[in-house]
Amino acid sequence: MTVQPKQFDESNNKRSVATDLFPGFAENRLSLSEGTEITFLDNQLASGTPIVLLHGIFDGKITWFRLAEKIAGHRLIAPDLVGHGFSSKPAFATRPLHQRYSPDMQIEYLQEFISALQLHEFILLGNSLGGGLALRLYLRYPELAKKIRGLVLISSAGYPQKLPGHIRELGGWQGRLMTRRPVRALARASGLLRLSTRQTLQRCFHDHDKIPSELIDSASAALKTTGIFRAYHLSALNIVPPDIANFHQRFTEISCPTLILWGQQDRIIDPTSAARFANDIPDSAMHTFAACGHAPHLEYPDEVARRIEAWTQALQ
Repeated sequence: MTVQPKQFDESNNKRSVATDLFPGFAENRLSLSEGTEITFLDNQLASGTPIVLLHGIFDGKITWFRLAEKIAGHRLIAPDLVGHGFSSKPAFATRPLHQRYSPDMQIEYLQEFISALQLHEFILLGNSLGGGLALRLYLRYPELAKKIRGLVLISSAGYPQKLPGHIRELGGWQGRLMTRRPVRALARASGLLRLSTRQTLQRCFHDHDKIPSELIDSASAALKTTGIFRAYHLSALNIVPPDIANFHQRFTEISCPTLILWGQQDRIIDPTSAARFANDIPDSAMHTFAACGHAPHLEYPDEVARRIEAWTQALQ
């Protein structure tokens, strides 16, 4: 399978993210099984260990724009997960309901995506759900794990916990309601969608003044794509893997170096999870950020970049 670079929206010659947010990056689309396409950014550098960046639920590749310019010595590959951003959002009607947009379905496509890129070695970096997917990729696909030089977990999912309210709502009747066109149209026309987008981001940031307007604009644009509310509803409905109670017992099997980064004021995933990861993963290093929420890569991109660069230097 080969990657065919092309602009996302050829009809009006626009990319799904502003060019100035990711200078030097090409935006590509890769066709995978079941007719599904993943849209991704790639700076196509030949030097430095490649880093594949995985975003969280209801997010997209734009979340990396502050960090990407600061770790630009690496090849950086940032996909939109299936059902998110500007990747495909199929109904997956032939799959059982509990599989649609589940973490295990996501890693099927990510494994196919990464394999198609033909990377000989790489680092997996994930935030929130993206960190949980990185862990599942490593532990579910041994042949892929052999190529993973290290893991970077930023406020990562992985342990059993009570779901945040907004995820429970989108996985429940409120999320089902938003799959109906008249309801969506009313919510969009009234400004409710943009307001709810801002409120979701406020939950993720300790300092609301650090919320990028670009993130709100991109999220609002993604909400106009076909099928996204169905994908968000199903992603939230199925976000808890059936093996969540025991899967973390396998973290001791992770043999690659792992960097754990966390905000001390994270309101989405309990910050005590950072120490749990550090205790369970043998070759791990941990750092927490004061006055920081669920997105250290956006609130403290310089410090996060310095931590990543120092850690990757030690991998050489």
